[in-house]
Amino acid sequence: MKKQSLFAAIIFAAMLTACGSGKVNEFTHDIKDVKIKVEAPITPGPNTIQAELKLDLDSVFKANKADRSKIKHITIEEFKFNMEGGRNFDNFESFTVNFFSDVNDMTKLGIINPVPKGQASISASVTEKANLSKYFSEPSIFLIIDANITNADSLSYLMNAELKVKFSAKESK
Repeated sequence: MKKQSLFAAIIFAAMLTACGSGKVNEFTHDIKDVKIKVEAPITPGPNTIQAELKLDLDSVFKANKADRSKIKHITIEEFKFNMEGGRNFDNFESFTVNFFSDVNDMTKLGIINPVPKGQASISASVTEKANLSKYFSEPSIFLIIDANITNADSLSYLMNAELKVKFSAKESK
């Protein structure tokens, strides 16, 4: 019986060593120019805004010599929003930024509250460092923003978002 237990322990240790071998690459990638449009007429109060992230992850992983099929961890490190058309964020009280996909539930990334006045660009570090690996295996990922708007507006808002993403994956061979 002792020999069987010792043999099982050796097999288990060998499997752990085999599975854990290989260098892990960590790298960041900036997702830029995510177009966001809030259509007029805009009502005061809570508004949900969404934008699809379009990514060529195969190229990102190849450029960083990482294996996309062996992702360890993905987090969003920072997000930034830029208002276009000469407008600013004065009509926004707060932003709650979330990730969503067709298969995975929504995950909160962070909150900008209060939104600074007189700014055409706002940013924040991510408060929720959730592992977002499951989202990056999906064909479509959505950025969902729950914005609290102060006053009604008859003009649309055009913004773009930038996200700094940190990847950790085994090195490609």
